[in-house]
Amino acid sequence: MLYELVALTRISSPLHLNQEAKQVANTIGKLIIENRGVVRKVYSLGAKPLPRIVKKENEKHFQSYNFMMLFDASSSASSEVARAMKADPRVIRGNIIKVQKENDFFTNQFSIDRVADPSKRYT
Repeated sequence: MLYELVALTRISSPLHLNQEAKQVANTIGKLIIENRGVVRKVYSLGAKPLPRIVKKENEKHFQSYNFMMLFDASSSASSEVARAMKADPRVIRGNIIKVQKENDFFTNQFSIDRVADPSKRYT
C-alpha cells in the first residue's frame, strides 16, 4: 500500500534548522527499507511556527521543521514506523495516512499536490 507520512521535528539549533529532520527522515527511510518497503519521495516543508506551544519529553516546542514522505510498505511496516516515530524524542508530531487507490475519487492526488496548487484543493 502507498502511505503518506507527515512529521514535525524539533529544531535543536537555530543555525541548522533541518539537521534533526534529515536524521529522522534517514532513520524512518532505513526502517521502511528494512521491512521490504520502498521510499518514493521525501518533501521538505520547511521550518514553521507551531500554532501553540507543544510539550514532548519534558521539552516545550514553539517551532518545528516539517517534512513529508511517500512510501510503499505493508500495513505491519507502517504501524512499526508509527511506533518508532512516537518513541523518537526528535519527532514532535507524526502522522501516517494511507493514500487512496487510483480508481477512487481523488486520482493520484497527494497532500503535497493539494498544498502546492490551490486549484486542486477540495472542500
